[in-house]
Amino acid sequence: MKTTIFLGLAMLFATLSFAQNNRRSAEVFLQIANPGKYNVYLDDELVASSNGRFRFYDVYNSAPTLSIIQGNTVILKQQVNVIPGQRLILSLDNRRLNTLKQLDIYRNGQYMLNDFDGYTGNYNTGIVPTVLPQPDMNYRLLSPEAFQEFYASYKKCSFDSERVRLISAVNKKASFSSSQCKLILKTFTFDQERLKTAKTLYQTVVDPQNYFTLAEVFEFFNYKDEFLKYLEKA
Repeated sequence: MKTTIFLGLAMLFATLSFAQNNRRSAEVFLQIANPGKYNVYLDDELVASSNGRFRFYDVYNSAPTLSIIQGNTVILKQQVNVIPGQRLILSLDNRRLNTLKQLDIYRNGQYMLNDFDGYTGNYNTGIVPTVLPQPDMNYRLLSPEAFQEFYASYKKCSFDSERVRLISAVNKKASFSSSQCKLILKTFTFDQERLKTAKTLYQTVVDPQNYFTLAEVFEFFNYKDEFLKYLEKA
């Protein structure tokens, strides 16, 4: 079984490496004019905000599904078309999705965009805003396809020690989202190992603002409490 699992892992890394070396990512930004708190999904990645601006980086799916939810109401669910190497800026007005801009992410090999809808300077300035991801970022979110391949191998693990080894191997070069981390940690047998792994995964999670949702995977209150205290100090 171990041979099968690590053969699958090798194939996963080959797939991930090929995808990252041969496909450029895109970005999708959304602006909602109407006040309120919204949860916005792009495929399975979630961003929650009350300021009306939502940012998705490292989008590899050329036609992801955008879902906008307020409370228990689905405001909109629609596929959007993205172009590799570009930021797609959308707005939601009266439940209608509009395209505001499409901007090239890089110029002369430099990340050139500001924090929402414009460039940081003239064409050749090469200014890179420090608050935004850099093009040589070491960690990349697994694509939905790559994650499914990983998870198929992961479910074959019988013990927490096997699960930890597999997670560590993948996490050396790839990141998970909070929702993926929750799915992964639910399968653990013991809260002690679950907590240790949760702390490790937090270092590279792509949406740390949503990581608190993992608290519900702990079976015992003392481990849940220690997890939340860790997030307070992180």
